[in-house]
Amino acid sequence: MPLRGAAIIPKKPGFFSRLLKTDDEIDFVSAPFVINKRNVFEGIDDPDTFFRPSQRSLLTHNIIINMDIRDDADQKEKDYVKRRGLPYMLLKKVYSDAFILHEESQYEDLSDDELDEKRLESKRKDTFDPKIDPREELQRTWCKSCKYQPLWKIRNYFGEQIAFYFAWAGSMATVLWIPMILGLGIWAYGLYLSISTYVEERADQDALRDLEAELQWNITLYNNTEDREELANVTAQLEEWSIVDLLTEDWLIMFKNSFDNEATPYFALVICLWGTVFLEYWKRKSATLAYEWDVNTYQLSEPDRPQFFGTRERKDPVSDLPDWYYPFHRQFLKYFASLSILFFMVCLVVASVIGIIAYRVVMRLIFADQSSIIRLFFSSVLASLINSCIIMILGKIYEKIAVILTDWENHRTQSKYEDALIIKLFAFSFVNTYSSLFYIAFFREQTTQGGLFDMGPEYEDSCDNNNCMAMLSLQVFVLMVVKPCPRFFKDIIVPYIKKLIRRYKCWGKNKVGDIDAESVNAQGQFIQKEYMKPQLGNFTLGEYNEKVILYGFLMVFSSALPIAPLIALLIIMVDLGIDARRLVWFNRRPVALIACNIGMWYSILEFLNYVGVITNAFIIAFTSQWGKEFSTSGKLWIVIGFEHIVFAVKFLLAYIIPDTPADVSLAMRRERYQVARIMGEAKMLGPIGECKDSESGSENSPTRYFTGQPVTLTAQDSIEETHNSPSLPKLVYGKDGSTFFEGEAIPLKDDLSPSKKEEKEEAKE
Repeated sequence: MPLRGAAIIPKKPGFFSRLLKTDDEIDFVSAPFVINKRNVFEGIDDPDTFFRPSQRSLLTHNIIINMDIRDDADQKEKDYVKRRGLPYMLLKKVYSDAFILHEESQYEDLSDDELDEKRLESKRKDTFDPKIDPREELQRTWCKSCKYQPLWKIRNYFGEQIAFYFAWAGSMATVLWIPMILGLGIWAYGLYLSISTYVEERADQDALRDLEAELQWNITLYNNTEDREELANVTAQLEEWSIVDLLTEDWLIMFKNSFDNEATPYFALVICLWGTVFLEYWKRKSATLAYEWDVNTYQLSEPDRPQFFGTRERKDPVSDLPDWYYPFHRQFLKYFASLSILFFMVCLVVASVIGIIAYRVVMRLIFADQSSIIRLFFSSVLASLINSCIIMILGKIYEKIAVILTDWENHRTQSKYEDALIIKLFAFSFVNTYSSLFYIAFFREQTTQGGLFDMGPEYEDSCDNNNCMAMLSLQVFVLMVVKPCPRFFKDIIVPYIKKLIRRYKCWGKNKVGDIDAESVNAQGQFIQKEYMKPQLGNFTLGEYNEKVILYGFLMVFSSALPIAPLIALLIIMVDLGIDARRLVWFNRRPVALIACNIGMWYSILEFLNYVGVITNAFIIAFTSQWGKEFSTSGKLWIVIGFEHIVFAVKFLLAYIIPDTPADVSLAMRRERYQVARIMGEAKMLGPIGECKDSESGSENSPTRYFTGQPVTLTAQDSIEETHNSPSLPKLVYGKDGSTFFEGEAIPLKDDLSPSKKEEKEEAKE
C-alpha cells in the first residue's frame, strides 16, 4: 500500500507525451500494510478511498467465495474438499447468479442527445468528479480518446491482469507502424509490377486481334483449311480474355501476384528482426509497469484458487503448518488424458484440411468446362471461406473442451491454471489456423506427380501457373480478414440491434422494464440492470489468443503478405475500442485479478518468433518466385544464411538490451531503502477499536478490517483455518510482533485469545 508523503517524482514527459497523456495518477513508494503502523500509509483516514475500486471488488469477491457455511463442528474437520461456499451454493441452485457490480454512473441510461448535452455542460461548468464516477472518467479518457491508453485508470478499476493485456496490445499497435509503412511500400511496388505484366499481356491480346482480322480476310479470299483451324484457336484464346474476366479474375490474379517480388525476402528479414525488438521493448515496459503497480513479486505470494482441493495432508516446508495438496501421480494421469484429447482434436483438424483439399480438386474437375471465373470461385475462393468457417467452429468447440479439462486437472494457483489452459488453446489454435497454410506453402506443389493420394494426374492439386506463393498470399489474406468478422458481429452489430430494439420497443419488453419501478428502489433497479448485462467470460484468455494468432500471421507468413501489418494494425485498433466500451458499459464487471506480466503468452510469442524465422527462410527459398531461380543446393544455402543472420542479430539484441530499465532497477533499490527507513521510524499504534459483544462474537474476538467495516470471527475459528486457508494470503509475523499478510495485506487486529497466542508463538518459532 502507498506510504504517506513518499510520492515518486515522475520523469518530465516529452512534447508528444504531454499531448497524448491521459494518466495523471501519482505513484507512491509502497510497503506491505501493517495495522499497528497504519498512520504511515497514504489515504488511511478515508476508508472509502483507501482501497482502489479493483482492490475493493477483489477483496469482496475473495471473502464471499471463501465463506464456509458448514456448522462449527464440520469446520473443525479441516477438510477443504467439503468446504461449502458461494460456488457450492450456486451449484446447488441456492443462488441463481453471482456477479460484481459496476460503480454506478449517472451517464449510463441517457440517450445519445442527453449524453452529449450533459457532458458538454459538465465540461463547461467543470463539475465532473472522477472519484465519484470512475466509469465516465474511463469513457472520456479511454473510450472516446485518440490519445494514449489510461493504463493506470484501467488498472485501478479492472485490475492488473486486464491492464497488462491492454498495455501489451497497445504496445504492439504502437510498434506496428514501421513494418506497416514498409509493407505498404513493398506491396505498392509489387502491384506496379503485376499491373505492368498485365499490360504486356493485354498488348499480346491486341496482336491476336490483328491476327484474327488477317485470318478472316484470308479465309474470305482463299478459304484455306489451315487458316480456319488457326482462326478457331485464336478466337478461343480471345474468348478467355472477356470483359468479365477483366473485371474479376484478372484483377484477382493481379492482386495475388502483387505480394511476391524481389523485395519480399528483405521484408521478411525486417519482420523477423522487428519481432525481436518488439519483445525486448515489451519486456522492459512490462518490468516498468510491474514495479509501478507493485506486483513484481506477486507470484511469490500468490494464493490458492478457491476451486483447488487437496486430497492429502502434509506439513508445509516453510511454516510447518498443515497443508492440503493434490498427489502428482493423479495430476499426471489427468495431464496425459488431456494430451490425448488434444491429439485427437489435432487429427480432426488435419482431416478437415484434407477434406478441403479433396473438395478443391473435385470442384476443379466438375467445373473444368465452365468459365474461368466460376471455376475460380468454386475451387479457390469458396474453399478458402469453408476452411475459415471450419477453423472458427472447431476453435469454439475445443475452447469449451479445454476449459473443462483444465478445471478437471485441479491446478493450485490461478497462474498455473491459466498457463495450462493457454498451452491447450494455443497448441490447438496453431494447428487449426496454420495447417492449411503450411500445406499450400510446402506440400501442394508435390501433388503434380501422380495426383492427390496417387489417384491419377487428373486429381492433381497444383497451383495456378506453378505459383503457390500467390495462392498462399490469398489464403493468408482471407484468414486474417474473415477470422475477426464473427466476433465483430457479436460485439458491434448485435449490441447495436439490441439497443435499437430496447429504445423503440419493437420486440416486447425487457426484463428490467417489466419490473414495477415503484416497488423497487433505485439500488434495486441498478442491480437489475447489471444482472441483465451479458457475462464477459474469461476476457483476457480469448483476447490474448486472438491477438497472438494475429501475431503469428505477421511472423510466420510475413513473406507471403506484406500488407499483414496494416491488416493487423486495423484489427487491433478497432478491437481495442470495442473492448473498452464492452468493459465499461455493455458487459458485467469482471473479477479484478492480479497479475505481474502477461504470463505464458510471452513464451508463446518467443516460440512464434523462432518458427517465423525458419518458416520464412523456407518460403523464400522454395515457394517464392524469387527463390526458384536457384538450384536445390542454392536454396538450402539461402535458408542457412537467412536463419543464421536473423538468429545472430536476435541473440545480440537480447544480450545487449537489459530486461529491466536502469532507472527502474535504481528505483527498486531506492524503494527498499525508503521502506525500511519509513517503517522503522513509524510509531506503533494500538488497535483501531474494540468489538462489542454481539451474537456473532465477543470483545476478545479477533477482528479483520477490510474497507472500514469489521468482520468479527467467532472464538472457534482457528489460525490455520482462518489465516492459512489455501485461497487467502499467507500470514506474516513481523519482528516487532505485528501481524499482517504478505503482499497488499488484509490487516489483523493483534488481539488474540491466550490459546491463539500460544499458537502464534509456535508459528513464530
